[in-house]
Amino acid sequence: MRFIRIATLAENDPHAIDVGITSPGKIIINNQGANDILIGQDRSDVLAATASQYLTLSAGVMLVFDVSEMVGFLGQRQMLWFNATGGDSTLEVAILGVDQ
Repeated sequence: MRFIRIATLAENDPHAIDVGITSPGKIIINNQGANDILIGQDRSDVLAATASQYLTLSAGVMLVFDVSEMVGFLGQRQMLWFNATGGDSTLEVAILGVDQ
């Protein structure tokens, strides 16, 4: 089990977080802040100057994923990039696996 909390995810200062999971479990991604957060596969996907392929996690929204080590994008992907947009925000990530 891993908990990651970035209390101040500064606007346009992308951070990579390892969301890899090696057993069945859940990944929780929560935008606890007041501004949107972009989620992408690499830094340029979420950087303001080059943002191209991203998912917008609106302020106050929580995403919950059921994953396993063999099924699904998040279960196989190691790093995701996060970037606050419109101002600073607060990001919380929990990786809850059997052997984490």
